[in-house]
Amino acid sequence: MRKPSKPTRGGKRPGSGRKPGAKNKSTLALKEYAGQYSEEAVQVLVEAMRDSEAPPAVRIQAADKLLDRSHGKPAVHLEPVEVNISPIPWEELREISRKSIEASQRRHQEFIEGRYERLGIPRDYHSD
Repeated sequence: MRKPSKPTRGGKRPGSGRKPGAKNKSTLALKEYAGQYSEEAVQVLVEAMRDSEAPPAVRIQAADKLLDRSHGKPAVHLEPVEVNISPIPWEELREISRKSIEASQRRHQEFIEGRYERLGIPRDYHSD
């Protein structure tokens, strides 16, 4: 049995690329840079929340952001919903499919006949 040849150009190569779990260097640098403004950013949110002349929506949003950062975002609990769907018998599915195909063929035929009429082509015309 022949060994598969290694690709010479392009394509995925074993062991290439960033390793799983490795940090993206540019993201890490940006995170470090932004981190130096964390206290100031929180202070801006506090000021916006306390500004009595700010629109209520701005104050509420600032308060919401502060709560998210101090307590974490609230967990979303979804309750599973039981859905009882009765199976459709194959005969009924076939009938639905047949009617759909017939309707589609009818619409297509009407479209073609309408085009013949709009273009003034006699219905018995055949291009040979």
